[in-house]
Amino acid sequence: MQLPTRTQQLTDIVEGWREDIIEFAGSLISTPSETPPGDERKVAAVIDAKLHELGLHNVTCVGAVPERPNVLCTLTGSGDGPTLLYCGHTDTKPVGTARGLWKTDPFTPTLLDGKLYGLGAADMKAAVAAFVYAAAALNQLGRTRGNLLLVLVADEEGGGRYGAHFLASEYGIKADMALIGEPPGIDREWEYLHIGCRGVCCFTIGVHGTQMHSSLSDRLPSVNASLKAAELMLRMSREFKVHFIPHPLYPKGVTVNLGVKLEGGVFFGVYPGYAEFSTDIRTVPGMRREDLVRDLEQFLAECSARDPSLKTELRFRPSPADWIAPTEVSPDLPIVKALSDASDHVLGFRPPLSIYPAGTDSPKFQLGAGIPTVPSFGAGLISVAHAANEWVGAESIIQACKIYALAAHQLIGARDNGQV
Repeated sequence: MQLPTRTQQLTDIVEGWREDIIEFAGSLISTPSETPPGDERKVAAVIDAKLHELGLHNVTCVGAVPERPNVLCTLTGSGDGPTLLYCGHTDTKPVGTARGLWKTDPFTPTLLDGKLYGLGAADMKAAVAAFVYAAAALNQLGRTRGNLLLVLVADEEGGGRYGAHFLASEYGIKADMALIGEPPGIDREWEYLHIGCRGVCCFTIGVHGTQMHSSLSDRLPSVNASLKAAELMLRMSREFKVHFIPHPLYPKGVTVNLGVKLEGGVFFGVYPGYAEFSTDIRTVPGMRREDLVRDLEQFLAECSARDPSLKTELRFRPSPADWIAPTEVSPDLPIVKALSDASDHVLGFRPPLSIYPAGTDSPKFQLGAGIPTVPSFGAGLISVAHAANEWVGAESIIQACKIYALAAHQLIGARDNGQV
């Protein structure tokens, strides 16, 4: 009798855990971990318990501060292969003002028409569940050649200072290649295999005016800071140009999101002496911080030259959120081939290569720790993230788990008796 291949064994193991995997994804959703305020202790405890339950006992929690733990789990191989890092973030954006738009409770996982609804379902608690069970499946198959390192990080939604940035800079995380399970779809699940991601530059422009008694604003010289800020924002929307070299895998280029946050004035009766608006710019691979800063400074200088009453200041968010660099890896990287091969086996097709429209933790690992990182390949759609009624396809969670297990086996798994 012919023995099943290791590929078939892994697929069968994951299939046998189908209901458990979806239930675990639901338990992560039901454990709030919003950033802000930023506290992943409860969700880290849920993950830690599940890892031990599945027989994965080489687990540790590390962090710069107690309330922002990063869960690390190592599947140690024989030393004959590379170290593969699988990363997912355990925090979510807040429900925020969209709570009234939810058709279900955002913290009650709800399965409707094959979709699992809940905050963080796609971004990215489904992928966390898939990573955990993929590691368990690989562990059941026997000792691997290389190591699998699960890195389930805090604070991704806050910029990564306490998560991937801490692990790359202070903790000294090491691996030969990495994958982040961010949701890759925009219009449909498994739409792309993203080998690069856009970066994010976050800054605030402050505008100074004349704070005074508002009853005298038409009698004494005065500058309305709120009005000046509004005029400047509109001018930026029409005239500000970012210089960059177009990327073949992301033809839409750079996105400028003006006024993601607005503040101005003091109260009724007080003429506004200060106002500000915040902006994030999504950059493409190849762009540099210094070039974008020069574009901004030159634009503001030109605006002030045309309007001497305009007084501005440019402030960037504290590092590392001021400049999260864009990244990309070679399509020839072994992990890219392994994910493509696994997708062909599980999905029946190889998703086309692309650049992820959002930022991820890949710069921390790739640029900070020297680990080539695929920034996005997992279950779900980014287009439903950070919004009401976030969902992920239940079948996609199982597919993600199979893909992760098969790709890991191809890269670090044991090969004996001619089996693959």
